[in-house]
Amino acid sequence: MADFEKLGATVVGISPDDINTLVRFQHDTAAPQRFVSDSGMSTARALGLTMTDSGDTFVKRQTLVIGKDGKVLFSVFDWSPLTNVNATLHWLQAHPQT
Repeated sequence: MADFEKLGATVVGISPDDINTLVRFQHDTAAPQRFVSDSGMSTARALGLTMTDSGDTFVKRQTLVIGKDGKVLFSVFDWSPLTNVNATLHWLQAHPQT
């Protein structure tokens, strides 16, 4: 997390889960980032982060870097959180937001 902060980034996880589920998840995993509940998936839909399979809508495990002006500067999608983290960190190292 400190590497991201040094590069001017704040890490926030957005999830369709409710607040209580996210609090438990953060406690159980000791996840250092903040989490925001998007239970209606309105933010995920607005950012193009949803997908539909067999009639069910899911939020993709996608990582975005959003600039101070609200524009998406970088996006990476992989089901592996580690792949997303590493790709985003490498992008931020080349494009620090400080």
